[in-house]
Amino acid sequence: MKKRRGIQSIDTGIRVLEALERADGPLALKDLSANSELDPSSAHRYLASFVRCGLVRQEPDGRYDFGPLALRIGLAAMQRLDPVQAAERAMPELVAQTGYTALLSVWSNRGPTVVHWQRSKNPFTTNLALGSVLPICRSATGAVMVGFLPAAVTAEAVAAENRRENVDREAFARIVERARKTKLAFVDSSVIPGLSAIASPLLDWNGEALAAVTLIGPDPELARASHPAAQVLRRLCERLSSEFGAPELRPAA
Repeated sequence: MKKRRGIQSIDTGIRVLEALERADGPLALKDLSANSELDPSSAHRYLASFVRCGLVRQEPDGRYDFGPLALRIGLAAMQRLDPVQAAERAMPELVAQTGYTALLSVWSNRGPTVVHWQRSKNPFTTNLALGSVLPICRSATGAVMVGFLPAAVTAEAVAAENRRENVDREAFARIVERARKTKLAFVDSSVIPGLSAIASPLLDWNGEALAAVTLIGPDPELARASHPAAQVLRRLCERLSSEFGAPELRPAA
């Protein structure tokens, strides 16, 4: 494809904004000019224009940082991202890489609810379908969503399930804590007879679960943290989460 011609001065000015984006905080003019590979006078002219329009602001000590317009643009871009659609587009590749069926679930008032289903080439029989509500305390999906959602969001549904079933709360708490550390949760065939599962969350800028992606299949080894599919799943969810501004969460050693 032929490269489109642009406006060179805008391309150059973007380098200043990119230097700010890579920094951990406000930068002095000399640091901005060095990091954007511009001489100080050129960098200052771009910064003056960015300050006037609100993309950049100047601190009382003279350093520069992003301004209110940059914040509004960033928020608008994040609001237009659709995590469900992004995950749906990625699921065929996930299934092709791992060989397992993949589910995409979001949290509803009753618990994790299946909103997309990507079947593998290896068929199996299950009652799960679009719209199915998974058990919270006995599913990998429930564990990762409880692990990465505020208690105020999940408490009512968890309490309702506890009233219906004899839940081992201490065991579930351990699974949730492990999910928080590793961004992975596993279950064996105790939830769906003959099927094992592994789940990982899609996170937003606040580190909260937007959705969860789950791999299921008849292979009992799938419920092990050492299974290769676990790392494939986590890498996919981390990549998608980064698109929604999720902070980097390092798994425990």
